[in-house]
Amino acid sequence: MKQRLGPYLLLLICTMTVAWTAPARGSEVYTWTDENGVVHYGDAPHAAGKAAKVIEVEDGSRPESGDSDPDPAEPDSPPAEDVDSEPDDAARTPAQEKREKMARERAERRQTQAETDRLCALHRQRLESMEPARRVFYTNEQGESVRMDDDRRLELIDESRDFLADNCD
Repeated sequence: MKQRLGPYLLLLICTMTVAWTAPARGSEVYTWTDENGVVHYGDAPHAAGKAAKVIEVEDGSRPESGDSDPDPAEPDSPPAEDVDSEPDDAARTPAQEKREKMARERAERRQTQAETDRLCALHRQRLESMEPARRVFYTNEQGESVRMDDDRRLELIDESRDFLADNCD
């Protein structure tokens, strides 16, 4: 009896697995925009009675296809706009304002990181020139080449080491 039940059980398990993991073909997706301007997607119309649009989903769209939409918050990419939206600045939704704010903050972080990288390079260059040399010369305001005293040289070396330890990789 066990030998007869085995192939049927295996066939049942395989059939159920295929049925559960098969992608939906030609399924409908509903989309609607809430009062805050946020676009929602779902497999059923919105319960609050909002007007929902039906989108037909084809089987051909898969994440592994390599095609991706540009990030709407990226400063280099053009801002994503809804079909119904107006180009007028007064008609911006809270979601658009939030995306723009995030893009500004990201640009500020990039600018700050670029400045930190520049300062790290300057401090590394200072260490490379001052650490091995006992005599360091610099040009003063009158354009003369003057030797830096050892106390000032050691002070600048310590300052650069501290900056690099605190801010650089």
